[in-house]
Amino acid sequence: MSATQISLNGTMSGNKHFYPLIVQYEDTDAGGVVYHSNYLNYAERGRSAFLRTIGIDLHHYLKEERKTILISKIEVDYLTSARLNHCLIVETTVTNIGKVRLNLEQIIKNQEDGHIFARLQVQAVWVELDKGARRLPDFMREKLKIAEVEK
Repeated sequence: MSATQISLNGTMSGNKHFYPLIVQYEDTDAGGVVYHSNYLNYAERGRSAFLRTIGIDLHHYLKEERKTILISKIEVDYLTSARLNHCLIVETTVTNIGKVRLNLEQIIKNQEDGHIFARLQVQAVWVELDKGARRLPDFMREKLKIAEVEK
């Protein structure tokens, strides 16, 4: 299988982005249970992959324009523990696109049976690093709408 056949950014299906990962030894304690802070890492990877998948290259904006999306708030409900070698999916959807803010829901679940380990509510803000929060650009709002939950 060639590298062009494999998408390391996951995939979109409908308005949901799915990012797969496997729990590694480094993610767990001695009992093989995932450390709670690693769910934040998994969610970050899922969000980054989602943005790349829909054509938003944050690295470009940060480097060239000193603009980026920053997380302003995260609420996590830890429901049960994932364990070593579990195959997980980080499911990301957009719940609201405001003028400046963006709200996402992320669900981390077992790839095999859909069992949910954690549910995150994420609020992000588009910022210009030297000036603070700014209005989300229209082109970005349009790209984000692909994953917006119907109201």
